[in-house]
This record gives sequence, C-alpha cells and structure tokens, in this order.
Amino acid sequence: MAGQRSYYDVLGVREEASLEEIRAAFRRLARERHPDRFQGPDRATAEREFQAMTEAYNVLSDPARRERYDQSTITAPGKSQPSPRELARALLAKAVSLVKANQHAQAAEFFAQAVAHDPESAKAHHLYGMFLAQQLGRVDEGLRQLDQAVKLDANNVRVLLDASRLSARAKMFARAARLGQAASQLSPDDPAIVSWLAELQVISGRDGGAT
Repeated sequence: MAGQRSYYDVLGVREEASLEEIRAAFRRLARERHPDRFQGPDRATAEREFQAMTEAYNVLSDPARRERYDQSTITAPGKSQPSPRELARALLAKAVSLVKANQHAQAAEFFAQAVAHDPESAKAHHLYGMFLAQQLGRVDEGLRQLDQAVKLDANNVRVLLDASRLSARAKMFARAARLGQAASQLSPDDPAIVSWLAELQVISGRDGGAT
C-alpha cells in the first residue's frame, strides 16, 4: 500500500462501503489506471498503483481479511494512539459494516463501544438507536439513543425524522408530532417529511392519539 494510505483510501471508498461498492471502485480504477494504458515512466507509476489497488481489493473483498485489517488499523502497534473521537469513528464504521453483513451481535458491541468512546457524537447515538430498534427490536433503548442524538444535534433533519418515526412506533404520538414538526421547520419542502406528517396524522387518529 502506498505511503500511509489505507486500503479504503487506495480504492477511494468509505470505510463502511459495501462489497459491491468495493468491487465497483476496483473495476473502475482498473480500467482507468491499468498499466497497459501508459508508456515510459508513467507506466512504472501505473504499475505501482495497480499493485496497490489489487492488494487493497484482495483484502477488502474478503470479509475475514477485511475484519482483521479493520481491527489492525484501530490498534496497530507503532501508531500514535488515536483520540477517543477517532476511535469512535472507526468503531462506528465497523459496526455499520457488520450490520450489512448481518452480524448483529458483533455490531451491537461495536456500536456500544463507539458511543462509549464519544458520547458527544450525535451520529453514533443516532445509528445505534436505529440499529437497536430495527435490527434487535429494542425500541425503548433505541428511543433513548435517539433522544440523546436529538439533544446533541437538534438541527439534523434526518435525526429528527427518524426520532419522530420511532416515537410513533412506540405510540408516543404527541412526541412524534413535535419532532416531525421540528424537522418540517428546518426543511419544509422535503417530500419525505410531508409524507410522514400526513401518515402520522392517520396513525395517531386510528390508534387513539396516545402520547
């Protein structure tokens, strides 16, 4: 791998990229940077880049090797100790990749660790809360995480909308409406918010308007 770039940097993908995204990135780069397309000194450079790309792809396209690599980038010996916030981001990315791989038990551990390392991260609380509610069916715990995300980032439309939906799922309709309206004030023309508020009105009326 060239320099200090991570395998994800080499392929130009996010740390939580899916296997298909990794494959697509490699195919695109292989077409653009194949050594046969270059001559002279440029060819030598392309050969080095192609070797780095192939190495990165071979690791990231193999789930077991990717997991070992992700772990090594968090705790690699000789590296300066990452800050709690940096560590939380790495743990969160790993948790997301585990969810996509349907490894929910492991994902739960990584989400919890991410929140513990950076309790001020609205994103960590948000993603953990949605995971708890959607994948594990732990709606009450998910709501607590979403509550914290809203407190930390009250102007995040996606957080507000997800918190509103989850509140409605828990039949907390007054809270759901309040959060939905807050999202609407920030993004009044968002069709997802408009649609959800209309749906919420029907749901809350049908279920008796519980709070």
